[in-house]
Amino acid sequence: MAVKKQSFMNGVLVIMVSQVIIKLMGFLYRIILTNFPEFSNEGNSYYGSGYQIYTFILAIATMGIPNTMSKLISEKLAVGDKRGAHRIFRTAMGLFTLIAILFSLGLFFGSGFISTNLLHNPGVKYTLMALSPAIIFVAMSAVLRGYFVGMQNMMEYSKAQILEQIINSAFSIIFVMMLLGSNDPAIMAAGSTLATTVATSSAFLYLLIYYNRNKKDIWKEIKKSEKFAIDSRNKIVKKLISYVIPIALGSVVSALAGVIDVVTVVDGLQKAGCTLQEANDKFGIIVGKVDILNAVPMSINVAFSVALVPFISSAMARHRKDEAVNKINYSLKISSIIALPCTFGLFILAKPIFELIFPNSPDGYNLLQIQCWQLIFAVLAQTVYGALQGLGKLYVPGVCLIIGAVVKYVMNVALIPIYQEYIPVLSSVTYNVISCMLAFIILFKVLKEKPNLKEIFLKPLMATLAMSIVTILAYKGLGYININGNVNTIITICIAVVAYLAFIMTFGVLNSEELSQLPYGNKICKVFGNKKKK
Repeated sequence: MAVKKQSFMNGVLVIMVSQVIIKLMGFLYRIILTNFPEFSNEGNSYYGSGYQIYTFILAIATMGIPNTMSKLISEKLAVGDKRGAHRIFRTAMGLFTLIAILFSLGLFFGSGFISTNLLHNPGVKYTLMALSPAIIFVAMSAVLRGYFVGMQNMMEYSKAQILEQIINSAFSIIFVMMLLGSNDPAIMAAGSTLATTVATSSAFLYLLIYYNRNKKDIWKEIKKSEKFAIDSRNKIVKKLISYVIPIALGSVVSALAGVIDVVTVVDGLQKAGCTLQEANDKFGIIVGKVDILNAVPMSINVAFSVALVPFISSAMARHRKDEAVNKINYSLKISSIIALPCTFGLFILAKPIFELIFPNSPDGYNLLQIQCWQLIFAVLAQTVYGALQGLGKLYVPGVCLIIGAVVKYVMNVALIPIYQEYIPVLSSVTYNVISCMLAFIILFKVLKEKPNLKEIFLKPLMATLAMSIVTILAYKGLGYININGNVNTIITICIAVVAYLAFIMTFGVLNSEELSQLPYGNKICKVFGNKKKK
């Protein structure tokens, strides 16, 4: 078949690499925009506010689609029903495109009401209008992406995302530069988000072209496949909705956490005595600096969440629970290996990192030192949610997130007027801790297994603590010999990465069986002489 299938770890690697590229590009263009004096923190506030509302509506309209599609498609393919898998795809495309059109129109015509009456920030209106058409293209792309991921083909999914981010990054900068003369951060933010609509339409066209190129081969495979009873379109629609609602619930509530900040932070800061511009400046630091720095490590791990759903669904459909449990434990360990060093590194180097990447606007590093602790729980939660969805516990992630979101909202409303910008970052940490811990406990109750906390957490933590000591000594030592501040930061980060990899091997965080699943894992095993677990 022309649509090639990848193994679990190859699929993870493909998505992981693409996500790193995507986030780095997004990270870079946001840095460029932030360093324009005309845009800066205030522009980030308009951009971030509009984007959070868009993300929330997008979550309602489309975010459950890829995982729903990948789960249903993988279940059909696991038993050989390729015709049924394709029928689900075609039905989903019509259903979700129609839903997306309705949401897009609602956002466009409701942008004035949302920005003025809900956000108390009228300038966000233009950003919402610019983003509204993107919902349609994201929905259609989501169906295609879910179809390919369900067939365990991660490559085209990743290529489309990279293309989308390249176009988004380039046009965001171009549009903002064209609007610099307006001296209006709200208009510049709208120009930047208009690039999202251009980018999402391009990604959809790429996936559609790929599908059409492989359409003949897909139908050849369908005609060769085993004969199964053909489900009616009404039955498929009901099944899609019954799956997409609980799966989307997690995405909706996750996006709702961002909306909570948009609705409460600027308003709360004004109640504390800030002007609208001062409130936008402070909120801009959170959404334009702190959030994007936290997003990079999370993007690395999202691959496990995406790849786990079809893999576990397929394993359970074949009654291979042991395979599912092994992949869940392995994925959780890798998530810890990713999250822990990123958290400690951001905490230790927050100030020099801000001075390095935001030279024209370095304020706000202390907020990063608080919010970075959410990474440990947010990254692990991604993997846990993917595992739960693959196991068919579709509502659990959403319920856990709702409980966390309620606590976050109460904290923001009650405490922002008193403690101002420190509360949103602290409430984000609290939200992720609560959601992750609840979901983690439920996951292992569902599996009827005890988590191996030593393997999943303690060994990666030991390697991280050792790395942290090296990082502090390296930064201080380079400072004593008068190395330039930015050069010192870059060298220290490089030393920290090398040290962490060395400690991973020294403490035996990954055994040879686990290493062998990684790219070039067998060669690494030979170099370090790891012994397999008996």
